[in-house]
Amino acid sequence: MWISWSIAGAVASLLSISSVVVAAKDDPYDARAQAIVDGFTTAQVIGQMTQVDISTVMNPDDNTLNEDNVRAYAQQYVGSYLNTIWDEPLGDKYGWNATEWRGIVSRIQEITMEENGGHPIIYGLDSVHGANYVSGAVLFGQQINSGASFNPDLVHKAGRITARDTQAAGIPWVFGPILEISQNPLWSRTYETFSEDPYLVAVMGEALVRGLQSYNQTAACMKHFIGYSKTPTGHDRDNVIMADFDLLNYFLPPFKAAIEAGAMSTMENYISINGDPVIANPRILNDLLRSDLGFDGLQVSDWAEINNLKDWHRVAETYEDAVRLSLTHTSLDMSMVPNDTSFINYTERMLESYPQYEGRLRESAKRIVKTKVKLGLYDTPVPGAEFEFQVGNDADKAVALDLARESIVLLKNNESVLPLAKEASVFLSGHSADNVGHQCGGWSIAWQGYSGNEMFPNGISVRQGFENLVGNDSFTYFNGLYDNGSYSEADLAKAVELASQHEYTIAVIGEKQYTEKPGDIDDLALPAGQIEYVEALAATGTKVIVVLFEGRPRLLGSLPDSASAIIDGLLPCELGGQAMAEIIYGEVNPSGRLPITYPKDPANVAIPYYHRVNTQCAYDHCWMQWDFGAGLSYTEFNCSAVTLDTTTITSADATVTATVTVTNVGTRAGKETVMLFLTQPYRTISVPEVKMLKKFKKIELQAGESQEVSFALTADDWSVYDPQIGSGFKKVTEDSNYVVAIKPDTWCNVYKNITNPLCAVFTIDTGRDNFGLPPPVANVTTSTPVIDVTGPSTTEPPAGEAGAGTVEAASY
Repeated sequence: MWISWSIAGAVASLLSISSVVVAAKDDPYDARAQAIVDGFTTAQVIGQMTQVDISTVMNPDDNTLNEDNVRAYAQQYVGSYLNTIWDEPLGDKYGWNATEWRGIVSRIQEITMEENGGHPIIYGLDSVHGANYVSGAVLFGQQINSGASFNPDLVHKAGRITARDTQAAGIPWVFGPILEISQNPLWSRTYETFSEDPYLVAVMGEALVRGLQSYNQTAACMKHFIGYSKTPTGHDRDNVIMADFDLLNYFLPPFKAAIEAGAMSTMENYISINGDPVIANPRILNDLLRSDLGFDGLQVSDWAEINNLKDWHRVAETYEDAVRLSLTHTSLDMSMVPNDTSFINYTERMLESYPQYEGRLRESAKRIVKTKVKLGLYDTPVPGAEFEFQVGNDADKAVALDLARESIVLLKNNESVLPLAKEASVFLSGHSADNVGHQCGGWSIAWQGYSGNEMFPNGISVRQGFENLVGNDSFTYFNGLYDNGSYSEADLAKAVELASQHEYTIAVIGEKQYTEKPGDIDDLALPAGQIEYVEALAATGTKVIVVLFEGRPRLLGSLPDSASAIIDGLLPCELGGQAMAEIIYGEVNPSGRLPITYPKDPANVAIPYYHRVNTQCAYDHCWMQWDFGAGLSYTEFNCSAVTLDTTTITSADATVTATVTVTNVGTRAGKETVMLFLTQPYRTISVPEVKMLKKFKKIELQAGESQEVSFALTADDWSVYDPQIGSGFKKVTEDSNYVVAIKPDTWCNVYKNITNPLCAVFTIDTGRDNFGLPPPVANVTTSTPVIDVTGPSTTEPPAGEAGAGTVEAASY
């Protein structure tokens, strides 16, 4: 069946994109790539655009290479391979080390270049928290932990190690970073994001891109362009409904920052936006990506996504129609097919009917070849030989341990129960207390990860961390709980008895490993049995310390009330158990901060901290368990009143510098993340957000030490994107009052009285009318609403006041 797709219009759009993106890139890489592609036959062009999974050329019985299959693909000019074969162990082996990977990739390159005239393939791998598919490589915490660290320097270091270890395996293309912003914590890929906050994701994404590409033979791949995470139901791959304002102002900034950092490639995603599948959406993949962002790097589909136009989205009745729809409407360069070369046949047939698209396909082949040229693959098809034996070294473990230490978040510490003395009486229990796999989550050794310890050669569980720190005889370990919340009465009775014999009980609970669609859940609450188990231990009178390892913030029910302390480890991976032990026993002062909102009630899970001011619960603010940026320390930090170097802005290029002095008033050294939020109380272009993070800086202070911290705000911070796609970016600044707030828990009462010393107001007054009206007639004056700066000051809204400092609730 042929579907009407406005072919002429699509051709015009693609030609326009081609002229914008390709023009004037007069560099040696471009010239060499052009010369290579000029010599390609049509078959070679289409082959370059084809990516196949490694499983299609492997012998499944022993995981050895099927060279005949490689040769057959090479004769079809296949341009790329991806993935690992190791979804399950073979005997006691869980994957290939760097040397074994190099052997496989080298032979694929040798056969391919023998058969196709000397053109290398480009191999891609999901190295998303370290080289997680290279046996022996140190695995870092998931991206959510990087966000919780608020330390881009550590993230940059992790990116460098990831690139080096992936190159050590002979692989130059890393499918990361993930630049989605977490929007619904039910989503199974929440932990793969850095945060719910666009600015934090942009900063961390930029740091990771620079780290990955600091070794010149690695290409980062931004994913998943764009809007994938805004699932309304929390289910993976759901259709997304989104206004252009939200798309440009919340979801775009991380990708824009990554492109400005030099990201060489991007991957589209599995969803449809407003009913239009991204894989065939010219507005997203042409107008936004190529024209507005000016991205001229390699664009690859996600797994089988062209085929999904038939199998998932149901907008094409045949695979041939699906290929035609995507290639005639977008500038997609490479199809992650991934299980055969049918894409080649369908594309050839498309060109038979529509030969005018060959030029568009040659532009894609040029971008692919240019990427290979820039990575040096034509000269060194298997990079990283110098790194082969550096994988898993002690310096890497130290970086992973530091990142774990700085990402673990102390959420509750009633009566300073933590840190524990090393001689304290401790009972350790819980299904994740001795399980490195649960600390790591999905994408760890295998796609869905593993439960256990033996497959993680650098792993340290919490139990092992305790043994390392305080010795085997300093605590008692027993677990009778499973991750699904089940337990036997006998095991519970034994755990209760042991808890009653110890002053402190540490319960390590949370989630098992998962990712993508298999990780879908229908209820964000922890399994009831986990809560029952911990409550039974608490009922003995022991002081319960709850440790969470989870990829998303599961609702905790009664535990926040009954536990003496709660620590969210998120997914710190291999060195997370050691870091957790060090924090519990006070060797390390916790400094992680929540990069996402931790919800309390099931109806309010999908409300990010920067929700619009008219998102409210009945009569009051929608209260969360813990807010974005929450996190405690074993010391205490005080901030001086915030000062501004100016309070009136009259020109577009002006700046406002906010300054605050932070003092460690506690008794030990600690790290504090100073955060600056900005609120525009009244905004014409769109209902304003409650507040948005604009700047942050992590500092370390000794006891009694002070440090002045300054943040310079510019138009980029207080302006917003006009919601237009395809006509270039336009930022809009409205004449208005703007409120600066220091610290995530600061309440400025912006619609009533601002007296909190951590809040300050500046005004933008350029003489423009926010409604686009001409100047007012004589004797009629207008002015910016005046914000009263008198009245009481608090750091959070009084429970009796509606609106939580944003808007006043209606009277009923």
